[in-house]
Amino acid sequence: MNVMRKINFIYQAVIMLLIAVVFSSCGIGKMVKKYPEVKFQANPEVLENHGGKVTVNIKGDVPPKYFHKKAALVYQPVIKYDGGVKELKPIILKGEKVQGDGITINKKTGGSFSYTDVFEFIPEMTASTLEVAPVGFIAKQDVPPAMKKADAKLNPKAVEFANRKFGDGVINTCSKIYHDEELVLANKENVTRLIRGSEKDFYEKETVVTNKANIYFVVNMSDLNLSYKLNKDNEAKKVLDSLSSFLKLEWTVKSINIDAWASPEGEESHNQGLSDRRSKTGQDYLVNFYKKFKKEKAKALKIKEKDVTLQEITYNPVAHGEDWEGFMKAVSASAIPDKNTIINVVKSQPDPMKREQEIRNMTVIYKEIEDMILPPLRRAEITVNALLPKKTDEQIARLSTTYPDSLDVKELLYAASLTQDETTQMKIYKSLASIYPSDWKGFNNVGYVALNQGNLEEAGNYLDKANTLSPNNPLVLNNLGALAAKKGDFNGAKTYYKAAQDLGVNVDYNKGILTILDGDYKTASSLLGAKKCNYNIALVQLLGGNASDASNTLGCATDNAERNYLMAVAGARMKNQAQVMEYLKKAVKEKPALKAVAAEDREFIKFFDSADFQAIVK
Repeated sequence: MNVMRKINFIYQAVIMLLIAVVFSSCGIGKMVKKYPEVKFQANPEVLENHGGKVTVNIKGDVPPKYFHKKAALVYQPVIKYDGGVKELKPIILKGEKVQGDGITINKKTGGSFSYTDVFEFIPEMTASTLEVAPVGFIAKQDVPPAMKKADAKLNPKAVEFANRKFGDGVINTCSKIYHDEELVLANKENVTRLIRGSEKDFYEKETVVTNKANIYFVVNMSDLNLSYKLNKDNEAKKVLDSLSSFLKLEWTVKSINIDAWASPEGEESHNQGLSDRRSKTGQDYLVNFYKKFKKEKAKALKIKEKDVTLQEITYNPVAHGEDWEGFMKAVSASAIPDKNTIINVVKSQPDPMKREQEIRNMTVIYKEIEDMILPPLRRAEITVNALLPKKTDEQIARLSTTYPDSLDVKELLYAASLTQDETTQMKIYKSLASIYPSDWKGFNNVGYVALNQGNLEEAGNYLDKANTLSPNNPLVLNNLGALAAKKGDFNGAKTYYKAAQDLGVNVDYNKGILTILDGDYKTASSLLGAKKCNYNIALVQLLGGNASDASNTLGCATDNAERNYLMAVAGARMKNQAQVMEYLKKAVKEKPALKAVAAEDREFIKFFDSADFQAIVK
């Protein structure tokens, strides 16, 4: 041993001797020596983040004849992690003769203490340790309030006790939400439900076009007389000619209704038969029209008439009898000075025969009734309901990806609904946004698909444009909320969801995902609903202490890396090593980045030394 080493050895020995003398003289030395007899227990053994907060519970038992009556111990729990140290509130134990703050420990009987603190979680704390290194001293005066370890060490005779480790890491499973937020597509169902008056903006697979015309009859007559003045009237003739032109288009006819009436001044049973005959005349008019049209078509095509095929038509003639309602409306709309008197007289007669007589009487007094009111009521009204010709689904689907500019907005939206392939849908929606840049629906739907595909930047660009084109649109607001959530802007997501909810969107599920992060698992469970085989519901079950239920729920959930990882966590909480290894292996195979996560995840701390575990995470 050289001279310098000898000097150092002698110096250290002297120092240790002096410390021992100080310890023994003040009573702290015995406490240091017997310190291992003081029992500590942290609960839980591994700390856990819930809603961004971590709760620390420590219980301790001090044995009899241990604590010096004038001694004080200041414990300063700390969370040590890579890059920092988080100091928690101190624990102060004091002997019977020490006044001030702290828990008094009886020297003869010993005692126990409990401690709780809560601190803010940061991700770096996942791999950390909870440690305590007490400082003891003889308190010649009261222990100062809120004393910390640094304060205690200012005492000239303070002694630092051995460091103790109570916990290893912080579990952060509550942050492992799955971003399967419910998005809202701008389709007919969603838009018409949430935005009034918007059904016309969407494609109808079947559009019925209606065309009407009247045939008028001379009083008490039912024969066809196109020379009758009302039928020769320019407007009436134009309408009847329009009906003929419409029928010649040969659109598929859904129905042809022929409703006939008589004016109400005649006898009721006579009028019922008269209206029936008029309805038959209306039907004969149509039958003859089609016979003539068939001849014209054969001549134009230079084929035999028997070779011309026309659609089979079903006619629906209905005889309505006397048109009382039409009479009352016509009088009410007329310029007859005493029209209210006429209406009241008619209404006051419950007997049909008396009403008919009253009208006949009035025709003598009021010439307008006979000349203007009654004639238009003697009619057969022909109503043709035909289907507007449209492209077939196959044509629309083909054109949407080859010549999208040949389709309108309605057809493009409909084309996207004909396929489940997201790539094809995205192509159609982008065409819609490009060809019709003033329509918000295309931009919203591109954002919808981009969110499903995980392309957040593209989703943001299109959703922002949709929001500009259609401010305060509930569908767009919901999707912007989902985008914010996926980007980690949870406060922004809540703001968007609130706005969308106020406008009628059911955002419960999306809010439920965020509520998991708040640590309110009861509310989260209620908001997430009764979905089966759902990852986030399983996560809530797991965080609520029901690992077995979580495992069952995950059993039928979508098979992906996130589901398999959480299944491994559930296995760890159930101490099921086989489940841990099986599903963790699947998870890291799908997402190799999960190896590093699992290697530090304290959910698996009991398996860290397992060769099988190490083989998976390395």
